[in-house]
Amino acid sequence: MVDIDPDTPIYSIGAVKEETDLSGRQIRYYEEAELIKPARTEGNQRIYSENDIEKLKKIKNLLAEGMKIAGIKKQLGTAEEDQAKKSKKTEEAKKAVESAYDGRPLDKFNRGSEKGLSSLYPVSNRAQLVKILKNNKGENDK
Repeated sequence: MVDIDPDTPIYSIGAVKEETDLSGRQIRYYEEAELIKPARTEGNQRIYSENDIEKLKKIKNLLAEGMKIAGIKKQLGTAEEDQAKKSKKTEEAKKAVESAYDGRPLDKFNRGSEKGLSSLYPVSNRAQLVKILKNNKGENDK
């Protein structure tokens, strides 16, 4: 049904905490250490991608094995490299949308409505929406 790019930021810090068993403070510390760089909403809230979650799990495992932050940084690369990759993917996605549509179907979304439309999926828990979509995809593939 729907394939979601693993670089697409859709998870709140609460969903990431649940998925990784890390505290919010630990997650923010790894951001401060430039191991990850989550996207931000217009309200400046952090939102994470599937790849960010996987990277946090890897960081957690490497720390459990005794590796220091500096060593993890060398092994995984910096958040700046990740951000450059995400920016490139975002630009590619924008170009794909622009070439697929003449602008009219997305015009209201791009401008924002009087209520300040900020999502094509106006739900409070985007992480749950993704799980539902993935489950539906799995059922449709059978």
